[in-house]
Amino acid sequence: MRKNLLLPEGVQDLLIDDCIYRRHLEDKLMKGFIQAGYMEVSSPNLEYYDLFSEDYLNANGDNMFKLIDTNGKILVLRPDGTIPIVRMLSTKMKDFVYPLKLSYIQDIFRTDEEQAGKKREYRQAGVELFGIPSYRGDAEVIITAIESLKDLGLEEFQVELGQAELLRRIFEDLKISSKEKQSIHEYLENKDIIGIDKFVESLSINEDIKKILKKLPMLFGEPTEVISQIRELPLNSSMMEAVKDLEKVWEILRDYGLGEYILFDLGMVPNMEYYSGIIFKGFTKDVGSVLLSGGRYDRLLEDFGISCPATGFALIINRITKALKIQNKLEIKEKEHILILDDGTNRLTIDKIKDLREKGYIVEICLLEDSKDIMEYIKRREVHKIIKMNSQGKWELVENLGGSLYGNSQDSDC
Repeated sequence: MRKNLLLPEGVQDLLIDDCIYRRHLEDKLMKGFIQAGYMEVSSPNLEYYDLFSEDYLNANGDNMFKLIDTNGKILVLRPDGTIPIVRMLSTKMKDFVYPLKLSYIQDIFRTDEEQAGKKREYRQAGVELFGIPSYRGDAEVIITAIESLKDLGLEEFQVELGQAELLRRIFEDLKISSKEKQSIHEYLENKDIIGIDKFVESLSINEDIKKILKKLPMLFGEPTEVISQIRELPLNSSMMEAVKDLEKVWEILRDYGLGEYILFDLGMVPNMEYYSGIIFKGFTKDVGSVLLSGGRYDRLLEDFGISCPATGFALIINRITKALKIQNKLEIKEKEHILILDDGTNRLTIDKIKDLREKGYIVEICLLEDSKDIMEYIKRREVHKIIKMNSQGKWELVENLGGSLYGNSQDSDC
């Protein structure tokens, strides 16, 4: 039977350069997370379906890869990075001191094209901050997110801040159906000013709330301008409290020197039902989809039997890699590649290999015998130096193919 050599839709092979780029970015990201105090954890690819089947994930309920184990239980491939870590916290990390700062880099699997950018499997890096209820926690994770993108070399990106709690408080006393709420969400998400104006007018609700809802899609842009506009609206004290938290986060980000990256979007609709406070998304003009998303999700932990505030973010590595390539910012310092013409059985050769590898060189023993094959291999692998041991037991440089990039042979460890 002939094998099907095609890949399933939405997945891809990573070839040599792709793997080099991904390893480089992930190492850089995790180093930054750890330096900011976020300890690395890892959850399994397989989880029980029930973990993700509550109302807060209904939006993803039909977009998970499901399978049945030998006991007849439904499993899913991990569709979200945050919920497994919350499960981990509730079962294995209850006694940790707060604030608890965790980080991860792992694969996410979804069948929906909108969230994954037509990828069913994609790489996600993120942090979760537990135990800080105030706006300072929100500012902390947003700073970490922006600094992570900067560390990777990304330029010309923006982070839009919204407030899910504001929308919740607007809806709090409204006697409208869940379908009508969903329609408002869609108008807001699409920035459909005309559509929301007509729809809101058709509802039997308070005139002040109508005015607020109509204005929300337009509350987008430079933070001080948006703050000025929202203060003119008839917000009650509860709504104003949610806005003030956003203002405080903005002030911290501005004082931290990150104001140039920030926009406000008070019509932002959370992409996950569990978000309950300040939310944010990151974009660059070079990639037409979200690179970064996150926010506060205090109420999610209550479903796991924990009373603990939480906030975090996730970066989509596939999209960041694409943006860096477009911006010509994906620069990786090449390691010097050395080929040794020897069979590798000599003690001196073995010691030389160990010494050079410890110093960071790529070192190979030549396994080929035919000179044409050797030259073709050198060309294909872009070997920089060829060395061998002479009759006096000394190492000599046969050929330096690296040019000035790697310096003169006299200065080399070879």
